[in-house]
Amino acid sequence: MADIISLDDIFNSDTFGILDKKGEDDIFNLKNVPRVDKDRAVTDFVARRSKLEDFDKYEKMFTECQKDLKTGKRKLIKFNERFFEKGAFFILKGILVYLEEIQKIKKDKHHKLDARTTLIFENGTYSNMLLRSLGKGLYEDGYFVSEHEDRVLDKLHQISSEDKQNGYIYILKSLSNDDKIVTKKDLYKIGFSTTNVETRIKNAKKDPTYLMADVKIVSSYECFNVNPHKLEQLIHKFFADTCLDIDIIDEKGNIHRPREWFIVPIQVIEEAVTYINNRQIINYKYDSINGKIVFR
Repeated sequence: MADIISLDDIFNSDTFGILDKKGEDDIFNLKNVPRVDKDRAVTDFVARRSKLEDFDKYEKMFTECQKDLKTGKRKLIKFNERFFEKGAFFILKGILVYLEEIQKIKKDKHHKLDARTTLIFENGTYSNMLLRSLGKGLYEDGYFVSEHEDRVLDKLHQISSEDKQNGYIYILKSLSNDDKIVTKKDLYKIGFSTTNVETRIKNAKKDPTYLMADVKIVSSYECFNVNPHKLEQLIHKFFADTCLDIDIIDEKGNIHRPREWFIVPIQVIEEAVTYINNRQIINYKYDSINGKIVFR
């Protein structure tokens, strides 16, 4: 074999003609390498962080949040998209982040809901990252920072004397001994009443709406400044896939098919009510297969 001391020597000594092959066997013809989609590169814009000139007005807020975490008044919770709400704090790759704004939500090219955000970072920068990109980053390496316990209590006392009470949304559990009902785990009735719930359920065992059996009150919510009937309908539509399918016979032998009983874990129902109250319910749907509320 001749001495090889340069690239020309390599090409000139191509005994097997490997370097002369063209077409699919050409060594310069790359295969099984993903092509860069320029359009996707544009639409999947990753927002760069920029220095925030007026960060001083946010600095105290970050300091107080860190203090609350140290004293236990706030906690780090495994991230879930249901925590997306204006004014929330998150930990993204070790940095405290404040979600200042969620811009108008619209569908992307894949028909999934998305929106630009305004994010303020503890290191004095800001970004307008897409909500879905933020979610992906938080799932990979992030946490939700729970609300300050005092703020949670404040929300429970924001009703004033000027607010109008419309009625009650209630959640009930059946005390029936019927095997067709007893064997249904997480079976709850979600309903509406203009009177207090105790009065409404007084004759439950004679009412096919209540499965001809006594019931137990699990939760009830006073409704202020809303249309309780529409609120009830919204919840029913949200959990429609889990509606109990059963025939109930009343004392006169008539057949009824109640439509207000759903097979859903109680914590999920209460979570849905929360989303309705903060007007975020349109961004979510119920995954009946996995038994949880997910981002659309």
